Amino acid sequence: MFKREEQYAGWDRNPRMPSPPPPPDSCDCQFHIYDDPEKYPPRANTSYQPVDATFADAERILKAIGFARGVIVYPTPYGTDNRLLLDILENLPPERKKNYRATCILDDSVTDAELARLKAAGVVGARFNFMAKFHLPQPKAQTERLFARLKELGWHARIHVRGNDVLDYSDVLKAEKHVPMVIDHLGHPGFEGGLDRPNVRWLLDILKRDNWWMMVSNGARGSKMDRGYDDAVPYGKVFIEAAPDRIIFGTDWPHVNWTKRMINDAETVELFYRYVDRDPALIHKILVDNPARLHGFRN
Repeated sequence: MFKREEQYAGWDRNPRMPSPPPPPDSCDCQFHIYDDPEKYPPRANTSYQPVDATFADAERILKAIGFARGVIVYPTPYGTDNRLLLDILENLPPERKKNYRATCILDDSVTDAELARLKAAGVVGARFNFMAKFHLPQPKAQTERLFARLKELGWHARIHVRGNDVLDYSDVLKAEKHVPMVIDHLGHPGFEGGLDRPNVRWLLDILKRDNWWMMVSNGARGSKMDRGYDDAVPYGKVFIEAAPDRIIFGTDWPHVNWTKRMINDAETVELFYRYVDRDPALIHKILVDNPARLHGFRN
């Protein structure tokens, strides 16, 4: 077994069922997986080390909180080395594989053959980290080339930005009108200063476009609170109201680099319920219908 860096809290290994339980065929659209660093070593300049959170752990957590489907978002410590992702997906039996999809990390070195293998395994998108802390640079020209390759594959792009970073990359992001673009984690807007800030207005404006989506996740991480997370609720509400047919949800398990009271994963679901005032139709749309459409699950 391998260990989380000691200054960070470990994930809760005994989550309870959310109240109410999520509907059948609900999808957690973002969880990460790690494994033995001797077999799957992290890249040299990673911003954090792999943690003790395997795919087997993820399956157990998803079952415990009532989710039948999931999307593996390949974590940044592995960069573009997709061996762990492929080893997991290619060895799942069909009755389990049908419930999983994944996103990977790409750069210009990826070959058409590797992209074909990733697609056959169940990868449906690529994540772009527009955040300096991850040491995964996104040069404009390379980003545009990769977006073009995603279009050919029929994949979506996951856009990981924080605060005003989205304004710095506005030109290259706004230029993409064909690939489905998914903003991760509410765009990490920061929950101080109100909704009438340039980065929040930018996000709300871009969600008017039919190819732009948002994942309403990590509100608890961005909150100044260690329970309840009231400051996240107005942001979740306003983004969902802007594009209810293009909203998805993710737990972001196993919550790496978590610095406060560790959240129980049921709490992540219940915070989402507050964004939609516990409306059953919206819950079903965001947990079942929208992710099925984006990721190619069959309802």
